[in-house]
Parts: sequence; structure tokens; C-alpha cells
Amino acid sequence: MTTPREVFFEPSEYQSRLIRLQEALVANGIDLLVTCAPGNICYLNGYVSVNVLDIMFVAIPSDGKPVFYLWQFERGRAESTVTGMETVCWDTGVDPIEFLVNDLTHRGYKKGRIGIDTGSTHTSFDTVQRLLSQLNGEPTKGLIEKLRLVKSIAEQQYVREAAAITDAGVKAAVAAIAVGKDDHEIGEAAGSALLTHKSEFLALEPIICVGWRSGAPHSPRGGTRVEPGDPVFIELSGVRARYHSPLMRTVSADSPRDGLQELADYSNACVEKIVDTIKPGITASDVALAASEVLKPIRDKIAFHDLYAYPVGIGFPPNWIENPAFYLSVDNHARIDAGMVFHLPLTLRILGQYGAGFSETLIVTETGAETLSTLPRSLHRQDFLS
Repeated sequence: MTTPREVFFEPSEYQSRLIRLQEALVANGIDLLVTCAPGNICYLNGYVSVNVLDIMFVAIPSDGKPVFYLWQFERGRAESTVTGMETVCWDTGVDPIEFLVNDLTHRGYKKGRIGIDTGSTHTSFDTVQRLLSQLNGEPTKGLIEKLRLVKSIAEQQYVREAAAITDAGVKAAVAAIAVGKDDHEIGEAAGSALLTHKSEFLALEPIICVGWRSGAPHSPRGGTRVEPGDPVFIELSGVRARYHSPLMRTVSADSPRDGLQELADYSNACVEKIVDTIKPGITASDVALAASEVLKPIRDKIAFHDLYAYPVGIGFPPNWIENPAFYLSVDNHARIDAGMVFHLPLTLRILGQYGAGFSETLIVTETGAETLSTLPRSLHRQDFLS
């Protein structure tokens, strides 16, 4: 019996990606690239699985056919999703790296300059070291991620579909906010809405931070109950075809506590500055500098990372950041191009006390930016429910 297929793009799209990567390999003098990164593998051949912990490889020669290497237990997912390349599986008990090296040698691919993709946080230090040693390889970062920065029309549409799911999750979380409710109850509403609107498995579960937790970045839920004037920070993303569109909102159950509106106003002004400034041809650093000017009057009293946006698209647990080497920061002088997709995480905090902020996911267009959320950037719950 044939395994049913679950493919999100036409074969020509995957073929185009591989051609552009092979052109980049030639330009960089690399004869073979080996990547273990789930996001890069998904981008190149469409492979999707909830199992991102077990090792897998794609080997791409600069001249020749790419090969996907996988543990035999995962063959079913490969048969349902992989497009445009052969899948070769090793048996349980076989050393994956020895299997890879032997097969590459047999194919005549183990020659010349071999790049080992070292940019993935999913790949263990031991795996990277063994690949470098046994393939006589050299560390290579960012070649595939650079290609992923500019999204095709089909990719952009998936980001828009993810944005609609995201909005449903955020709106449900806001509707659940009330004095006396705890962060688990609000998170339950958000998660349920994402599933109801048919989100795929999440790269990161909804972040709900009540009260003081909103002032401590990346706080988990802990049963904190909403008190009068408390901020409730919400961050989440729906998922469509592995593409994400994250969103941050901060909402108060009633009149916001002292200081909260100021942070919200500065956050909103910073988001607006980025949206108004970003366009094809400008540098990431110029956008960041413009945004930093907005925050100057309060920068000394807030906790903020000074990273004004990061690329999003394909994401796997535990994160939806697609390319951490391409933040909109004052140190990144790379050019912005049409088709890039960014999340703007503009939450400002008084450390350990409270925080407020908003974000947008935007697509860079030929003339500027298209923001994807339909929800207001407001501290006031009623603005979301009217």
C-alpha cells in the first residue's frame, strides 16, 4: 500500500531551492554540504516530523543529486513528505555517521571541500565534531538560511494563513482575561483556539505572563492570578505548513497600573517606526537605528534586548526564529529585500516588576511592509472584543 502524500509546495519550488543552493555552493567553492537542521531539511525537501531530536542528514553536492539520510523507523514520514530527492535509511543499531560517510564515499561525494552546517541548535556537539572529523569537513554556517530569508509567493501565503490562526489564539486569550483568572486558564483558552483553527504542532507553546512575570523575559506560566491593573503578556503563533506568524500583545483586565501605558506607547511607536521605515534596499542596521531613536528617552530604565526584529518562516520546536544571524540590529549591515518576513518583538520591561509591549509579523513588499495581524495594539481588553 502506498503511503498518502502530504506536500505543501509544487516540485518545481523545491527544485528551484536546490538549484539556488547549488549555485551558492559553487560560488563559495564548496563541493558538498551536509546539514542536520530540521528547518533547512524541510525547506530543501519538504520533510516534516514531530521528531526533531533523532539525527537526520541532507547531503547536497554542488554538482549532482542530493540525498536524504534517515533512521528507518521514520521512513513513513519521509515517504509522505519528501520531494525531489532520494531517501536512504539506516537500520536500528547502525551508527548513523558511519552509514552516512560510507554511502557518500560509495557515491563519490566524499571529495573536495565539504561543508558541515554548524548553525543548527538541534545538532549535538558530538555529531558536529564527528562529521567534521570523518568527512574532513569545515564549519559552514548560514548558506541555506540566507536563501530562506526571501520567501516565495506560496511561502508568503502560508505565513498569512498562520497569521489568521495566531489572531484567533490571541483573541481567545484576551477574552479569557479577568481579575482572579490565572495564567493557566488564559493559556488553555489560547491553546484551544489554536487547535480549533487547525494549527499544526507548535514550535513554541503560548507564552502567558501575568503581573510580575511580564517583567521577567520568557517566564513560564506558574499559576499567577490576575490582580486589578495587572498586565497580561501574550505571545504565540499559529502554524500552517510549518510557517509561523508570531504576535505579542499586552492587555490589562481593567485600568492599567501606573507606568504600563508609557511602556505600551513607546512600544507602539517603535513598531510604527519600523513598519514605516523598512523597505527593499535599506540595511537592517538603518532600520534598527531608526527604531532605537524612538526608545532613547526611556532606554536607561527598561530591560530590552536591542534586537528589533528577527526572520520567521519555517519553525520547529523549541523556537520559531528562522535565522538568528539576521536580527534587525545596529550591527547587521545586510540589505533588506522584498519577500523577507520579520517578527518585531517590541516588549519593554521594568525588570521583575511589569512589562508591556506589542509586536507584528510583517512581509517586506516592493514598496514597504505588509503587517499581518488584524488585532489592535492596545492595553484595553474591550478594544479586542468589540
